Amino acid sequence: MTNPILISKLAAILAADVVGFSLKMGENEYLTIKNLKACRSIVDSAIKNNQGRIFTTAGDSVIAEFASPVNAIAAALEFQKKIISRNTTCAEEDRMQFRVGLNLGDVIIEGDNLYGDGVNVAARIEAISEPDGICVSSKFFEEVRRKLDLRFESLGEMHFKNIIDPVKTYRLIFDGKNLTTTSSLINASKVGNSMSLGVWRSLRNTSLSTKTIYAGIGIVLLGVAGYWGFDYFTKFSVNPLSIVVLPFTNLTGDMNQTYIADGLTERVTTDLSRIRDAFVVDSEVARKYKSKPTETQLIAKDLSVRYILRGDVQRSAEKLQINAKLTDAISNKQLWSESFSGEMSDLFSLQDKVTNRISGSLGTQLLITAANESEKRKSNPQASELILRSRAFSFNGQDTASLEKRVELYKEALILEPNNLEAMSGLANVLALLAPRSLEQNFRKIRFQESRDLALKVKEIDPSNKDIYQALAYYDRENDNLIGALKNIEKHVELNNNLVSSGAVTYANILIISGETKKAIEVYNRSLSLDPKNPRDSNLAGLCRAYLVSGEIDIAIDWVLKSIQVNPKVAQTWALLAVAYIMKGQTDKAKEAVDVVKKLNPNANISNLNFPLKPMSASPQSYKEWYEKKYLAAYRKAGLPD
Repeated sequence: MTNPILISKLAAILAADVVGFSLKMGENEYLTIKNLKACRSIVDSAIKNNQGRIFTTAGDSVIAEFASPVNAIAAALEFQKKIISRNTTCAEEDRMQFRVGLNLGDVIIEGDNLYGDGVNVAARIEAISEPDGICVSSKFFEEVRRKLDLRFESLGEMHFKNIIDPVKTYRLIFDGKNLTTTSSLINASKVGNSMSLGVWRSLRNTSLSTKTIYAGIGIVLLGVAGYWGFDYFTKFSVNPLSIVVLPFTNLTGDMNQTYIADGLTERVTTDLSRIRDAFVVDSEVARKYKSKPTETQLIAKDLSVRYILRGDVQRSAEKLQINAKLTDAISNKQLWSESFSGEMSDLFSLQDKVTNRISGSLGTQLLITAANESEKRKSNPQASELILRSRAFSFNGQDTASLEKRVELYKEALILEPNNLEAMSGLANVLALLAPRSLEQNFRKIRFQESRDLALKVKEIDPSNKDIYQALAYYDRENDNLIGALKNIEKHVELNNNLVSSGAVTYANILIISGETKKAIEVYNRSLSLDPKNPRDSNLAGLCRAYLVSGEIDIAIDWVLKSIQVNPKVAQTWALLAVAYIMKGQTDKAKEAVDVVKKLNPNANISNLNFPLKPMSASPQSYKEWYEKKYLAAYRKAGLPD
């Protein structure tokens, strides 16, 4: 029997689906199906109006073919505009948002179905589109850019699962007001898409001399864009967590001391390379720039990095000073600068201090900058972008709203990539942090169990994943297993390269209830020293707890006030302050703190306000007595809820 001849053709493919459909189904299946039908009516009508054919539907997804890319994008614009309009007039629970991906490519015909990369690429591009957004492949873009009155923004090359070659992708700059009919789109403007149509329209109404000036500016801008690569300076195509450590300069005046600068360069490079998701240029590659006064942006372009760290080493007698500064290559602005001094006799200790400080602070700096830019763009919501934003949210503090936002972002990432280990471990961690703050005991239990299940699933695949052990430690803590909690959190600390993390706080908290208050204070302080410019509210509150246990009330109050200054939205921290004021004998101030607790969390109780300090059955008797006779006595005297 001979194999049938496969027929292929060139087609414009539209792929669309609903944002967060699985979550909506989990909340209310009936309402979600009802709203999906209403929105699908809009989508199907737009596809038909623009001569398209739907050939695949599954749940919330739609895939359609068009003979012309112009018709395909007109259909997408038509239904996106109508759905956006619908959302403004209906209740929040009835709203739906669609993502759209468009591709032009060869497809294989089999009956009424189409297969092949032409379809697969459209589906992959759809997944990176923002809610209410439209993204297109470069092939599609080239076909429509000169024909339509639309503007696009390059997202750079994307590597998609099961697609061999990277796909250059563009985002349609769409505000819901674009023209939506094919006839009005075609030939509306012959202007290229790189500039705003508004700019060109203003030029038409400008005097000749002004036009000449603008034209000159345009030529210069286009020349610069061509030289640097337009994507790099508009929406960076490099890893946002990418950095090169240029060889530290030896300014000691003694060539024999060069080894100090070289050794420091190597150490800093190695330490930074341990930052999760960071791309750090190898020190051997960076060495070619040694003693060369090359401009920052040229180096960045050459190495495809976002940040450049420079430094020098100076010496005066037996004193050594090390200076370091971080520059953002895109803005060419210096973001960070530090100096460290010490004795030559203590060189290696000084190097440790420098490398820990730099890796700790830059890890935070790089992460927050990248995540903030991702949040502003919201144009490329891949799983990695959502994970990045969730991680950066940890610096907002551990109030319930911030934790719930992190859960939401991780769950969105898992919808895109259900087996993403980083998203699973991150979600396990955040659920473990959120569970003790749950007001309902059943909800608390569910969150702890979900956290543990995710952590164990990750552990089975990757036992060296450093994040899961904090979640497991929290589960053990909840279930009165002090030995298990210590074992898991110590494993977490062992696998982490520094303690600038919520894991440091968890470790220190468990040390407190184990009777090791002094060691807990050392852990808190070490974590703070690695990044003093970005202290976490949970770390500062932890120091308050430690000093309360040790009886140093004034110091405890000082730390808890600093925690509140960083994040005033945590009811648990205000409860700590109220207890500390009672221990100090300042009942009026304690009452004010209690009022804030009740305002922040009207349903707060002793279970969710005291979780970090509650002793376990294996805690030392001396700690149990302190908790019962001193802490709880002050807690109840303050008028905090049971």
